[in-house]
Amino acid sequence: MSLSRFRSLIPYLALSLAFGWSVWHVASTRLTVAPEGKIVIRLGHWLLHAGMRESFDQAIADYKKIRPDVSIEQIAVPIRSYPAWLRTRLVGETAPDITGMMGVNAEVAGRYFLPLDPWLDQPNPHNAGTPLEGVPWRQTSVDALDGMRRSYAPVTGEVYGFNLQINTLRLYYNRALLRTVTGSDEPPVDFAALRDLQEKVAAYNRAQGTRLVAVASCGPYAQLLFNELIPTQTQRLAVELSPTRNLVYAPADLAVAFLGGELGYDTPGIRSGLNLLRDVTALMPPGFTQLQRDDALFAYLQQQAVMFYAGSWDYGVLVRDGPFPTGLVRLPTPTRDHPTYGQHVLGPVSEAADRAEAALGVVRNSRHPEAAVDFLRFLSSRAVAENFTRNSHRISAITGTPPPPDAPGLAAAPGGEVQGFPIDFFNLPGGNASNLFQRNLHLALGPNGDVDAFIRAIEASLPAALRRDLGQHLLARRREIHRLDAQLALEFTRPGAPENAWEIFAEALHVRQTDRLPALSLQ
Repeated sequence: MSLSRFRSLIPYLALSLAFGWSVWHVASTRLTVAPEGKIVIRLGHWLLHAGMRESFDQAIADYKKIRPDVSIEQIAVPIRSYPAWLRTRLVGETAPDITGMMGVNAEVAGRYFLPLDPWLDQPNPHNAGTPLEGVPWRQTSVDALDGMRRSYAPVTGEVYGFNLQINTLRLYYNRALLRTVTGSDEPPVDFAALRDLQEKVAAYNRAQGTRLVAVASCGPYAQLLFNELIPTQTQRLAVELSPTRNLVYAPADLAVAFLGGELGYDTPGIRSGLNLLRDVTALMPPGFTQLQRDDALFAYLQQQAVMFYAGSWDYGVLVRDGPFPTGLVRLPTPTRDHPTYGQHVLGPVSEAADRAEAALGVVRNSRHPEAAVDFLRFLSSRAVAENFTRNSHRISAITGTPPPPDAPGLAAAPGGEVQGFPIDFFNLPGGNASNLFQRNLHLALGPNGDVDAFIRAIEASLPAALRRDLGQHLLARRREIHRLDAQLALEFTRPGAPENAWEIFAEALHVRQTDRLPALSLQ
């Protein structure tokens, strides 16, 4: 065979080898034989932040002491490849018995995950001897799993997983560098002081010939910052416009209001939110929207930035890798007495129902569902939660668990006012309006940002984008209604069904059928 002929075959050989390896890998996963007398439970997740894998290892070792007949295998998958890994494992029916639910939607949860409701109203046996002894498993979660229900089964109210942790967002600061730049290591106490930091950093750079930035940031974390700031300016609108008076203003409600002329980017509270973004992004490095998390983290750890806005999940990295002491504070947002932004503010937003994290569920095709559920109960017990908190420096979702000893400020602040709504249509199905918003947002950001230029750039295209997205929203609603029709019929005919089961589905069906979407939305 000639050399050129051999080279032409290389891609086909590589593809064949990759395919063969994939077949072997799947087959080996399916056919792995458990050790004699052992039940093997596999745990798959993406939680690779500092201290998490070690915490799982410790929990596995502790569980082995009480259940020597059960062998637990941890499968940690990098977060960037986790969504693809999860999809292929679920579809191929090779997902671990306990699987992390990052990126799972309601349809996937209902199809592939086991409802935990039969166990949730029973006490968690692994809480014996703790303040949670005798408490129903559901009630040991800080929000009684309401967030899980709303995220994965808003129609039926079933619960498919359990959150081990919650996330908060904090402004981290280099104490020594802050003292060098400003003369004090005390963080900004209000929004005005935060904005003043930009001038102090600029003055320090001029005097020292340095290129410090006030706040290290990146595209994904800036989005979190925006979702923290803009709702301070839409709080009053959320209260006034909530269609069901439940203080919830969903993306579909916002889309309908924009199409009907009830709201727009010229509405005072919404325009004020855009102005607020312009002011805050002046603290960030040029081109921050193109950066990733590792870029911003590296800049902070290399002392190229005084502060770093990130989640509680990053605190463990800062403690482990930071060569300087890090402080933390909740992001100072405008208060009601702020001369520019205060008129739209009701007050600080409560963090009581903040971002759930580490959601784990049991897959329906698990060979040992009872053992898998029991280990999930063990992971969510008070004693294990305290170990996770100490090792990972993160906030537990188990009620009464103290925050990390070295960072009590990470704990969620429960008191506060209702949160306003974001204005980027991020969670509206279809993504057309959200993409339009994101593509043009740079026009409004930074020290030279022009809010009017942003509005002009999107106003002509926004109505069509919203109508396409609302069309997708209606299709999703129709699918939910059809699914509820089938479930309602099943509950009428299923032997042994609870007496009130059909009422749950009937109520959910009624809510979906009366969804508020005026005809003008799609005209």
